[in-house]
Amino acid sequence: MFLLEPGTDMSMELLRKILQQYQTGERVKLKKYRDYFDGKQDILRKTYSDPSKPCNHIVTNYCDNIVCNYAGYLGGKPVTYKSERDIDGIQDILKYNDVKSKDSDLLRNALIYGRAYELQYIDEDGKARFDVLDTLDGIPVYDNTITRNLLYFIRVYPAGAIDATPEYIIEVLTPYETVRYSSDGTYSVFRPIETEPHPYGQVPVTVFSLNADEVPVFFKIMSLQDAYNTLLSSEVDDFEAFCDAYLVLTGMDADEETIAAMKENRALVIPEGGGAEYLTKSVSDTQIQNMLQNINDTIHKIANSPDFSQESFGVSSGIALRYRLLGFENAAAAIESNMVKALQKRIELICDILHLTGGEEVWRDVEIVVGRNLPVNYDELVALVNSLRGVVSDKTLLSLLPFVTDVDAELDALADQKAENMELYGFGDPATGESGGGVNEQEER
Repeated sequence: MFLLEPGTDMSMELLRKILQQYQTGERVKLKKYRDYFDGKQDILRKTYSDPSKPCNHIVTNYCDNIVCNYAGYLGGKPVTYKSERDIDGIQDILKYNDVKSKDSDLLRNALIYGRAYELQYIDEDGKARFDVLDTLDGIPVYDNTITRNLLYFIRVYPAGAIDATPEYIIEVLTPYETVRYSSDGTYSVFRPIETEPHPYGQVPVTVFSLNADEVPVFFKIMSLQDAYNTLLSSEVDDFEAFCDAYLVLTGMDADEETIAAMKENRALVIPEGGGAEYLTKSVSDTQIQNMLQNINDTIHKIANSPDFSQESFGVSSGIALRYRLLGFENAAAAIESNMVKALQKRIELICDILHLTGGEEVWRDVEIVVGRNLPVNYDELVALVNSLRGVVSDKTLLSLLPFVTDVDAELDALADQKAENMELYGFGDPATGESGGGVNEQEER
């Protein structure tokens, strides 16, 4: 993390220092995280001094699996944005930017790198836009106060020129403008391109920190990932060596020509008193399999990521399933709180634009709800809801249903339906034929 005194100007020398330190420090670390997610792990660099020895490089990618589990659990259902105030302008911008896709990309990047960035800008049509940036291309710079306010955001990306000398565009985003330079990969010289003002009044970048340390969701299991790959690859090496056994001939004189003929004809002529047998290595994989299973269990335990390949998951009751997912849920809840914080910053930046165009600053009143993507036992759920009728309010009952995303809207729809049924049929509830009960009478009581 780069920290500066509040009010520090971004000089050329300071910019160069930040870029050079980032290239040799933070970016190397982030690139390793990305490699592990992509399956480019340490096992691929395994070698033996004996080139004739089998050398397998097997990757069983737990890092990818863990990211997919959390991404599916937290991002499998669309994030909802609700408010008692009019947020139609916000919803229009969210829809215009394909917010579901952007939310998914933002979460995925944060799970892989431990952080994710989203840039807001005004497009050529004057519309508010936001796009998720490649985490490897961004460098946030904060002040050194307790609140860690974002002073600058530096973005580095290839200029696109096809020649022998790589050229990069460097963008320095400030609260009021974006300054662009070009430079080579050493950042020894910066050539000014343009300075473009923007209307946000703050750095128009959302920073999503997955956790306090800004490490990926699989960070704690990376060494276990290496151990699993090494053990499994070694087991396959041993099995391959076992299959490539030596043929021992006793009481026979066999030159290379004779042995070649034996291989070709797949036949041996053994003289009296001679013999032939394969010299093999005794392979007992029980201990190895136990170690692999132990590493597998430890990985899922430390990452709080369930092993959904276990058959028992398919037969667990709703309550049993929730107990088994308790650690997973606790970890997801911590990620959710940081995700909501990042999405609130997005809404704040959108409101900055709406305020400039006559809209109200309503971002503080927007409720952001991140759902959970879990299988639902509807028989158990129906039984629960029916048992609670008359004990709790209709609003609480509706909130228990995972397919109801807006409880207030659903209550309004129920009230309209009952009013229409009363007018048409003389009763409010078509299921029971009763005119009473329901939301209106509860509110009257």
